[in-house]
Amino acid sequence: MKQFRLIRSGALGASENMALDEEIFKRYLKDGEGTLRLYRWRKPSFTYGFSQDPSEQLDLGACASQGVEIAKRITGGGILFHDDEITYSFACGKSDLGEAPGVLVEYRNICRFLIGFYRSLGLDASFALEAESFKKRSAPHELCSASHEKYDIVIGGRKIGGNAQKRGRQAVFQHGSIPCGINWSLMSGLLQSFPAHLPETVTCLAGELKELPVKEDLEDKLIDSFASSFGVKFTESRFC
Repeated sequence: MKQFRLIRSGALGASENMALDEEIFKRYLKDGEGTLRLYRWRKPSFTYGFSQDPSEQLDLGACASQGVEIAKRITGGGILFHDDEITYSFACGKSDLGEAPGVLVEYRNICRFLIGFYRSLGLDASFALEAESFKKRSAPHELCSASHEKYDIVIGGRKIGGNAQKRGRQAVFQHGSIPCGINWSLMSGLLQSFPAHLPETVTCLAGELKELPVKEDLEDKLIDSFASSFGVKFTESRFC
C-alpha cells in the first residue's frame, strides 16, 4: 500500500492557499512522497489560471471593497469562486494514480475518487460526457463554473465543483473545489459579466442533500474515497 502525507490545513487566505499548493507540488518533485491536502478559505475568494488576466473577468474594485481576495493558481483553467466549500489538492506520481507512463492524461481514472465521494453521500454523480445531451452543451468558458467540459462532474445534469491540473515529468498536481453552498448574489456582483443561466446549470451539496454534513465529516469521506480509489495509506502532517 502506498504511503501518502495528509495535510488538513483549515482556513487560510487565498494567497496562502495557492502558495501552499505550489509548495506541495515542489516538495513532491524533491522527495517523491505523495501528498493529499484538504483546506478551506478564510474569506470569499477568486482564483484564476496562470495565464489569465483577472481584470478581464473581475471587477477588482468591487472585490477589494467587499474584502474578496484574489490569487493566481499554478494550474490553468478559468476564474473560480471559493467560499462555502471544502477544497483539495494532491501531488503524486502518475503510477500512484494508476496512470500508464505513455498516457497523456486520464481524467476519468484520476477523478474517480470524486465520483466515489459524491456517491458516498447518496448522490448520483457522473462525468458530463456520459449524458446524451453533452455534445450540445459542451463549451469552454473563462468562468470555470460556466464551462462544460467532458470530465466535469454532474449531478442531475448540473455541474458541481471544478478541478485543474499541472504536470511535470511523471508528476501530477491537481486541486479542486467541492461547494457546500454558493452565494450567487455576492459572486454575480463581482464579475464583469455574469451568465444568467448559471444558477440553473450549477449545483452544490446544499442543493442536493436534505441535510448537509459538517465539513469535517465531508473531509473524512473524501479522504476515505481517495484512499480506497488509489490504495493509499495516510500519515497526517501539519506541514508540507
